[in-house]
Amino acid sequence: MAETYPAIAKNDQGPPATAFFTENMTAFREHVPNLYARLAQVRSPHSRLLVDDEGALNIALGDRRFYGEDAVVFTQRQIDLYFEGPERRFIKTLAFKDRDSLEGRYKRALSEALQSEAANLTEQRVDQSSHFTIVFGLGLGLHLEPLLDFTSCAEMIVVEPNFDNLYHSLFVIDWRTLFEQATEAGCAIHLVLEKNQDAIASHLRRLIRLGNPALLDGVYVYQHYGSSLLTEAHQAFNRDYSLHVMGLGFFEDEMVMMANAVSNLKHKDVRVLASQQLPRTEPVFICGSGPSIDRDLEVIAAQRDRAIVVSIGSGLRTLLAHGIRPDMHVETENHPTNAANIERVASEFGLTGITLLGAATVQPVMTELFDEVILYYRERQSPAPVFGNGLDQMGTAGPTVANGALVTLLHLGFRELYLFGIDMGSRQEDHYHSADTYIGRGEAKEWAGDVRFPVPANFGGQAVTESILDWSRNGLENVLKMTPSVRCVNCSDGARIAGTIPMLPRVLDLQNPPVDHGGVMGEIRGKMPVFPLELTNRIWRETDLATATQEIFALFDAVLDSAAEREDPDLVWVYEMYDLLDEAYARSPAIGIFLFGTTCLYLGSFWWFDGRIEDAQIRRRFRRTAVREMRRLYGDIERRLSVLVADVGRCIAGQIPYVKSEYDI
Repeated sequence: MAETYPAIAKNDQGPPATAFFTENMTAFREHVPNLYARLAQVRSPHSRLLVDDEGALNIALGDRRFYGEDAVVFTQRQIDLYFEGPERRFIKTLAFKDRDSLEGRYKRALSEALQSEAANLTEQRVDQSSHFTIVFGLGLGLHLEPLLDFTSCAEMIVVEPNFDNLYHSLFVIDWRTLFEQATEAGCAIHLVLEKNQDAIASHLRRLIRLGNPALLDGVYVYQHYGSSLLTEAHQAFNRDYSLHVMGLGFFEDEMVMMANAVSNLKHKDVRVLASQQLPRTEPVFICGSGPSIDRDLEVIAAQRDRAIVVSIGSGLRTLLAHGIRPDMHVETENHPTNAANIERVASEFGLTGITLLGAATVQPVMTELFDEVILYYRERQSPAPVFGNGLDQMGTAGPTVANGALVTLLHLGFRELYLFGIDMGSRQEDHYHSADTYIGRGEAKEWAGDVRFPVPANFGGQAVTESILDWSRNGLENVLKMTPSVRCVNCSDGARIAGTIPMLPRVLDLQNPPVDHGGVMGEIRGKMPVFPLELTNRIWRETDLATATQEIFALFDAVLDSAAEREDPDLVWVYEMYDLLDEAYARSPAIGIFLFGTTCLYLGSFWWFDGRIEDAQIRRRFRRTAVREMRRLYGDIERRLSVLVADVGRCIAGQIPYVKSEYDI
């Protein structure tokens, strides 16, 4: 590690604005303009960069020193130790849950190819290079260049909570050369400057999703200094490692969503949540199915005359079982189990008087069971850019129905929200549902991820959560952070949700006048535009997905055909395939969404196997097989998609009653 940094004033003198500093500022203006704007405004940092009487480089925090010794010596020793035993995260195994899915067929083909070679796979990757390197802590940045050289990564994400450290680094390391060398090597450097662990986690998820999550296996993780926040963020990343490759979507699911959306739009003239509504004054009770709602039902019943009551997911049965009929019910998922549960609830209690606020992609049986329906479009689902083009699309509507409820109710204009049973965890481990849900009654299996961990509870102490619920909680917090005018009161006895006001249900005492439930719901429905069938037909004709499908698949086929012709394929085609997803989305967002998830799953499966093959000759043959199999399966996808596109047009035109979501081609 080079010890070349400009002359820095000693002791209490601040560093001068040298030519070196100016060059670094120019580099930030070119490469990270948003941070350049902040750096240009710094006049008097809270800490000082100095060289002491013995020539040791450090950062002074009052009378304290950031590094316990010379920063150069500290970093060099830390880097040397790290290179002897670097921290890397690996995907332990590849699941073969659905062997007949497109992903399952590709995994099976790759596995069988290696079995035929009698290849022995290592437990971890055999290559030193990685796609991602996550660095917790910038400090003065002396470790960045050696880490780039060692990991040969394509994406380096540096997390630093202290903006002063970034500013001081401009006097110490050559950022211009670092950016230029990274660019030449095909590496992007991302700087995450956040002071909150949840904000860090959200930023990491976004950057990993943008930077190709399929290649996360083998990521390097490096922590530069012992901040409690960085340690927490480091631990959270390791704990939630698998989440980064979840929720990518997959082709078969998009087929279901498109088929469902067409049936829902065709079933009758439906109303659509198309735009942000003006603020409303009525309070809203959002009622989930967390176990704490069982203790709150009397409170909800006693005050439901002064609030609009909204059930979400399996919380619908809990309310109806106690004689509380909600004004609205929110659904987001297209899974048949969710639809079957609604059918059971309808047969038990009836759904008269309840308006469904559902994603356009819910199972069509749901829209048939409710007398009144308002549909909404979710971002990054294939029907949205087709039928929802020009309409508002709901972002952060997952991973759970609680997220969908929050964003849609805010879009309807509600600004005073009360959460019941939105527990995002539980006081009791592995107990996540109300006693009156089908899960709580023992008629369905409780679900949760593999990892459990404690989090601060809403009313003090600790609750226990798992990865999906924690992801959902983080999504709720991000939405509330973006809507500071909302008053959100959390009456749930589960995990603490930042941005909400904890309130014990027994002290809730609404003082507003009684709500005219029928009048409010009629007014809301009246403001939702009707989506007539003739409009659906015209939109579909103008979209022309058939032509877009042919053009986009030609691009992917060209990359795979070129790679298949090489005697010794390298990994360039892997990066080209991922980059093509952006071009596909630019040409046709719907087709881009159809291809994104399954392409990532294909690339991730290949990456996992390829990195564990020690024999170079076997790896060479394996790569050729992998390319050929992917090319074959892409042909299958294109044929299925072409039939789907044709059937959607025929269904809208009334030539067939519905669109099949599965095709045996």
